[in-house]
Amino acid sequence: MTTTAVTNPNRVRLALITIQVLFGINYLASKIIVTEMGPAAWAALRTSAAFLVIAVIAVARRQPLPPARDIGLLAVAALFGVVFNQGFFLEGLSRTTVGRSALICSQIPTFVLLFSVLLKQEKLSLRKTLSFAAGTIGVLVLLEADRFQLNSQYLVGDLLTLSNAASYGLYVVIGRRVMSRNDPLMATAVVFFWGALGMLFYGGDELVATNFSLLTPAHFGAMVYVILGATVVTYFLNLWAVKRVPATRVAIFIFLQPLIAASLGVAFRDEDITLRFGIAAALVLAALMLRDSQAPPKTSLKSP
Repeated sequence: MTTTAVTNPNRVRLALITIQVLFGINYLASKIIVTEMGPAAWAALRTSAAFLVIAVIAVARRQPLPPARDIGLLAVAALFGVVFNQGFFLEGLSRTTVGRSALICSQIPTFVLLFSVLLKQEKLSLRKTLSFAAGTIGVLVLLEADRFQLNSQYLVGDLLTLSNAASYGLYVVIGRRVMSRNDPLMATAVVFFWGALGMLFYGGDELVATNFSLLTPAHFGAMVYVILGATVVTYFLNLWAVKRVPATRVAIFIFLQPLIAASLGVAFRDEDITLRFGIAAALVLAALMLRDSQAPPKTSLKSP
């Protein structure tokens, strides 16, 4: 029997918007950290700390562990959603700019759609194609992609960030299949258990060698935010949402991240709302309406 949460689209939309707000701030916070701390060390610390927080909450609430088969599948999900995702993201961000990183990461929905179609979880439709086209163009307009040029200075960072987008897209698709039959809180703890092991193998030595006395209160504040706000809360909300709606509907909200970043600039840095911002906002909102609205009765049998 379908639960109330499944049939309440407003709760799902609120969760997805919250995720994008937290992730939008994450770009700046993460850039602050990796300018002083090695990406591998921070990835190991971030993932391990997030696992401890989530595990304590899950154990305190006495949530059941997934069955052995799903624990193995969650290990695969962790490989793409935590190890590759966080490693590629932070290594890439340390080698490119925040704007270029946001531009490339905005293509995650394209990878989600690609993997969903390849794994036969969803069918490609005109509505989905138009929504992704509108969202992609909107983000490109906002980030001035018409002036975007390949630059050897950022090429490695850009390619690493693109790998991050692909790995996270595959994680969303894998996660939907496993999370649909498990408690999202305990499943998230299992994902981060495997992810923490992988990240400690990858960045443990660098973490031990880190001189924390060089870090300022701003760095530690950014760390607390990224661990709690941009990791624990976002991963939990994402898994909660992907259990209730198709993976591509979750992913399309990623187009909001650059808009949120620009809005924060207007609110806290007195930046102007330009014509470019207005055009981008209109395109992204059009993408959301195309993908998130109810399909007409004639197409109700197709994947939502």
